[in-house]
Amino acid sequence: MLIIPTYNERDNVAQLVSRIRKAAPSESIFFVDDNSPDGTAEEIHRIQQQDRRIRLLVRKGKLGYGSACRQAMQEIVSKNLADHVIQFDADLSHPPELLPTMVALLREYPVVVGSRYVSGGGTQNWSVRRRWLSSGANLYARLLTGVPVHDMTAGFVGYQTSVLRELDLQVFRSEGYAFLMEMKFNLHQRAVSFCEFPIVFWERAGGNSKFSRKIMLEGARFPLKAFWSRVNRKRDHHPYAGVAWEPTAERGTKPT
Repeated sequence: MLIIPTYNERDNVAQLVSRIRKAAPSESIFFVDDNSPDGTAEEIHRIQQQDRRIRLLVRKGKLGYGSACRQAMQEIVSKNLADHVIQFDADLSHPPELLPTMVALLREYPVVVGSRYVSGGGTQNWSVRRRWLSSGANLYARLLTGVPVHDMTAGFVGYQTSVLRELDLQVFRSEGYAFLMEMKFNLHQRAVSFCEFPIVFWERAGGNSKFSRKIMLEGARFPLKAFWSRVNRKRDHHPYAGVAWEPTAERGTKPT
């Protein structure tokens, strides 16, 4: 089941659902809309009339990305709605065409990350400055959190539902991409294994970015909090069991 938080994404929804259905016809979609003033929820309701595998939760205000993901995850887990959960963006940045790859890998690995920063991954329509900032932010997060996932701020992430049951999502407070790091850090602390595979991330073509100074500062603070948590916490050492996606001559790409 896909979790797709939305806020003012009306113009993207129909194209997004169309591409998802071509790639993954049977995958359920769980939209969480924060009362978008542009009519995003109404557009999703319209599409629901032809597609009963779409769920929609409309919240009373702009409560944030992290909160939307947590609430959807909690509902999926408590009601046993799916055996896997995939976070996905509404702005057409993530490639729906790679959903079959994600789903296939989730049969083998508890957490799968669609990564810009493994061999074969990348970004499109980004400035050099933005590429440097993103690469630097990921290196910073990786070093301080101790989680050797190449793309710590990746938002195209899949989880086996059994893994989410191990987390107390009520205590998570991060929003923006800090939530993405918080999830990876907490799973790594529980010795959960990861698999990364390459994606090309496209800059949004329509609508407005939700990135803000508040989100940026929260993203800078979380790795510091994680670092001090690692320093102060006395616990048994668990080796990281991550895997990255590497090219092969026989099959093009495969996890190692």
